[in-house]
Amino acid sequence: MTLVSDVIEVPDIVLAGDYVLDLTQGVSQIERTLTDYVVTDELKARFGEALALISSALRSRSSKAAYLDGSFGSGKSHFMAVLGALLQNHPAARGKEDLAEVIAKYDGEVIGRKFLIVPYHLVGKTTVEEAVLSGYLARVRALHPEAPLPPVLVDAPLIDTAVSLRARLGDAEFFRMLGGGTQGGGSRWGSLNANAWDAARFDEAVNASPEAPARAQLVAAVGKALPGFADLARNATTSYINIDDGLAAISQHAHSLGYDGLVLFLDELILWFATKMADHKWVASEAPKVAKLVESSNPNRPIPIVSFVARQRDLRDLVGTSLPGTEHLAFHDSLKWWEGRFGSIKLSDNNLPVIIQKRVLRPRPDVPGAVVTINASFAATDQVRADIRAALMTKDADRDAFRRTYPFSPAFVETLVALSGYLQRERTALRVIQQLLVDQRATLELGQLVPVSDLYDALVAQDSPITGELALAWRNAQKVYEELRRVILEGHQVTEEQVPALPARHAVHMEDRVAKTLVLAALLPKVPSMRDLTARRIGALNHGHIRSMVPGQEAAVVTQAVRRWVTSGAPAQLTGDEVSPLLSVRLEGVSIEGILERAKGADSPGERRVKARGLLFEGLDTKAAKLDGASPLTVLWRGTRRSIDVIYGYLSDPGDIGDGTLMATDNWRVAFDIPFDPGNRLAVDSLDRLRRLREQRQSKTICWVPSRLTAATQRTLGRYLKLGYASGPSFDQLALDLSDNDRAIAHQQLVAHRDELRAQLSTALLQAFGLLTAEEAVVDTAHGGVEMFFSLEPAFEPRRPGGVTVREGIEGLLDQALSWEFPAHPRFPSEVRASELAKVHAQVRRAIEHPEHRIMVESADRSSMAKIANPLLLGEQGSQYFVLGHHWADHLGRRTVEEEAAGKPVTVGHLRNWLDDPKPMGLLPEHADLVVQVFVEQTNRALVHQHEPVDLTNLHRLPADARVVAEPLPSEEAWTEARSRALAIFGISGVSEMRTARNVAMLATQIRQAADAQGTRLRELREALLAQGRVVLPAATEPASTERVRIATDTLRLCETLTRIGDNLLLIDELATYTLPANEAHLRRGLDNAPRILRSIGATQWAYFEIVTTWGPEHSLGDQARALVTDLATVWGANEFVHPLSPAVDQADKRARELFTASNKLTYNPPADPGGGEEKIHPVVTDGGGGTVLVATALPAQGTRIVDQASLAKLTADLVELAAGGRRISLTWQVLE
Repeated sequence: MTLVSDVIEVPDIVLAGDYVLDLTQGVSQIERTLTDYVVTDELKARFGEALALISSALRSRSSKAAYLDGSFGSGKSHFMAVLGALLQNHPAARGKEDLAEVIAKYDGEVIGRKFLIVPYHLVGKTTVEEAVLSGYLARVRALHPEAPLPPVLVDAPLIDTAVSLRARLGDAEFFRMLGGGTQGGGSRWGSLNANAWDAARFDEAVNASPEAPARAQLVAAVGKALPGFADLARNATTSYINIDDGLAAISQHAHSLGYDGLVLFLDELILWFATKMADHKWVASEAPKVAKLVESSNPNRPIPIVSFVARQRDLRDLVGTSLPGTEHLAFHDSLKWWEGRFGSIKLSDNNLPVIIQKRVLRPRPDVPGAVVTINASFAATDQVRADIRAALMTKDADRDAFRRTYPFSPAFVETLVALSGYLQRERTALRVIQQLLVDQRATLELGQLVPVSDLYDALVAQDSPITGELALAWRNAQKVYEELRRVILEGHQVTEEQVPALPARHAVHMEDRVAKTLVLAALLPKVPSMRDLTARRIGALNHGHIRSMVPGQEAAVVTQAVRRWVTSGAPAQLTGDEVSPLLSVRLEGVSIEGILERAKGADSPGERRVKARGLLFEGLDTKAAKLDGASPLTVLWRGTRRSIDVIYGYLSDPGDIGDGTLMATDNWRVAFDIPFDPGNRLAVDSLDRLRRLREQRQSKTICWVPSRLTAATQRTLGRYLKLGYASGPSFDQLALDLSDNDRAIAHQQLVAHRDELRAQLSTALLQAFGLLTAEEAVVDTAHGGVEMFFSLEPAFEPRRPGGVTVREGIEGLLDQALSWEFPAHPRFPSEVRASELAKVHAQVRRAIEHPEHRIMVESADRSSMAKIANPLLLGEQGSQYFVLGHHWADHLGRRTVEEEAAGKPVTVGHLRNWLDDPKPMGLLPEHADLVVQVFVEQTNRALVHQHEPVDLTNLHRLPADARVVAEPLPSEEAWTEARSRALAIFGISGVSEMRTARNVAMLATQIRQAADAQGTRLRELREALLAQGRVVLPAATEPASTERVRIATDTLRLCETLTRIGDNLLLIDELATYTLPANEAHLRRGLDNAPRILRSIGATQWAYFEIVTTWGPEHSLGDQARALVTDLATVWGANEFVHPLSPAVDQADKRARELFTASNKLTYNPPADPGGGEEKIHPVVTDGGGGTVLVATALPAQGTRIVDQASLAKLTADLVELAAGGRRISLTWQVLE
């Protein structure tokens, strides 16, 4: 066994400061820093950017600043130290070959110029002024102890005044003024005055640092002696002047010392701010000052100040919600102000693999072939599964990067970098990796990968982040892990003290790694490697350290473990896909056990029974229970909807489910046994009862006897009931002891825990009923479940159905049962719908009527035909054509003939029953009726119900007692002639020439309907012809004797005859043999034109016609009137086919009106009446618009007139005019002798 420590340098111990550079030491101890430093191509480019920034500042003589962006461990401090060495033109820096190109570019322009470099250590500083200015003073004292300090201290003017006053007054008088002795201390009380000032003490205080107590004592003494000069120092809140003037002062001071530029390395500025985020006022006061490094209200900077600020995290991430709203916005504005003036030099984590390899994972020089051995071990990682390799890699890492960090995976390094970014500066990635190697130097074998879970112990278990909010998350993570650890130990019944002695592969160790991985993921939700953790992914991140007894079952072991934690109330959860759920833990929580204790009344045997039923039947969509407690359920079987009754209860207890309830009625029945029993009855007890019952009574009932749930699973069910109650309307009452905030959190936990247990219990029930593989911890596999399916029908033996849901299980059982009961049922590929049946019926009828019984089916209907007609044996649907089959014509025809020969009636019920011969088909009624209707029509039969024929035009439910009767057919000659005459006389088409019972019935029905409708019109026409014929025809001509009336009368007789005949066959024969009164075309023309003739006769004003018929030869228009009458009489008596009557009537009506109008315009002197009165001539008027001349009425509204026979027609015409517009006229008359 080769250990990693056998081939890689692993020290005996890692000190706290290892791999962490104190920049103040790094600059001074540059030799060691440069020796350890690794320059990558990317780092070389970053050095170029830094030197370019300084060059720009020198050229423009303006201050510049830039962030050094990079995670902890990315080398920001080392970068600054090396940059400082370059600016100081250090030989060791110039000797770095990887930097030669950069040095050559900026040599002379930047490198070689004189820079005052100030590294900073900000711990303990209180203001930005103190942080920046005190660091400068310290650096100047170290480099130029003889030089005067810049005037950046608030008390400097006071100290300068004291020095000047001493020179003017002399030591004796000056120190006496300060309250001290003389230079020599000659006073005999001098030894007793501890606060006495003398020359030595004064000089020490003047030269002391601003923080030194001696300087503070001097300022106090001078202020007391010279109160007028002390106001400035007394009112100041800091020892330093404001940042604007201070930066100008140090620029001037550095310039006076001969420097070309001032470079500030603010390595800890962001960390310093992060530690003070809880002090809202401080943040609001100090944040705006940082931008002064670049822009200031005091621009008097003779040399530029170039600042480099290390930034391992964005302060926006660190501030969180710690600042109030307005201060939060103000702080963000300050950050925007900074970033608008600061550049960015990004030190990528891509450099980390190279740095790790060269600084931490160095092969041992004393071991020959160490590199070869490491490479061979790494090559073996190519053999792991693809999903494991994918989990170990990251988006930005390739195989080469993996090799550089081996035995640490890229996912491990990504997680490490993210974690260390939250922690103290000493917890760099390099140090953590080295510490893990040291801790495992005696156990980590070459070929093993360091698991991600090890980062919990390295970075989470003891450490805390740099900000308060993250510290809270860290504490919550530690608490969650402790809870998970407790659940793990209790689940395996071991104590913490016993854990070290457990074997390395013990489940406790495996589950512990899972717990640590989930806690890390909860802390790092934005790290891609830790997102969406499944059991398989957790195993991959801890590759080689999570194992199962059966290879390949690691994911199942992990999932089972987390499920067990959830059941125990641990803050873990499973979400998403049931087969491969996402695993996670919650870091925020409140104890809910007290609430559940108060909700324990919700758990009872009855509630457990009801809840288990609800979980088991969830999604079944059962209908309301029947009186016997059975719930109907509709399932799809072979493309047909079937109903099955479902019952649920304790099958071992006749008092719970009686024998009668177990007996099926019309449908099959499935009885579910409950997988737990308050009386501790086992599954075998249920089976014993069922066997005894089957010996006495048989039934189409399948009993589903599950395995029993374990006691632990039953307790989970009880906990689920309490959770459901506690998370409902009673929550507020149960959680009175919690604060509002904790109450909200507790309710969320209750709901989440309830939902988790719901999913677990649903799975447990599926396991108990044999639909999922049973787990010993969930289902009691030691008792029952051997004969899980028991039928009360002895001839039927159900098998375990397929599927993983209860519905699929029921569907599988019903499939077995119905297949046993109806073995010949068609296997429709999908559900058969009523619309499809109608399509099939229509197409099959077409095929029946076709001479070859073969039809082209439209593409839209072919799928339905193939789906239904083929399985029902109605025929064969090919790619385009459907060919009518003869299966049912033969099978049902033979049975029908046999029954008819025996003198027995055949009904629809008989046909349905014969469908199940020789093997039961079990067709639904609508499917059976489709077959029956096809058979009846295909064999030229008909159905009669209660002496009335059953309409077979459309598919519908047939009466079971409808009789099947043979339908006689007309002769071929009669059929042909009747079809011809129906078309020629009545215009009936669309009836197939096939001589079938259906076509005969169709044609007879259409003839009967047409004859009835035409007969009504013919009756009206005949009456009109007779009535008006007396006006039109000569007095000697009888209207009934005309050809027109004769044809109408005889055609009417034909229609009445056809309408009266109820028998289809007789009707066909009657039409075929009837002696027609005229040619068929003549009859058709008369029927077609009858409505127009009636309209014309009805619209004609016969009064005008009658008037003109009275005009004799003496009338000036008499000849025209006689011609009009003669012409209309000729047409009136003729055949309609020869002389259409409607236009003749219309023309006669028009002409009669014209003659009448013309007659009124003539002067007419009738004979004098006996009374000597004189007929007046109608006055002529116009319509007022130059239109047609109208004749005003000759009669006033009231009056009398004496007329004779000659003037009677004139009076009649006048009365007609007067009655126009619907007016009524009252007439009285008297006959004069």
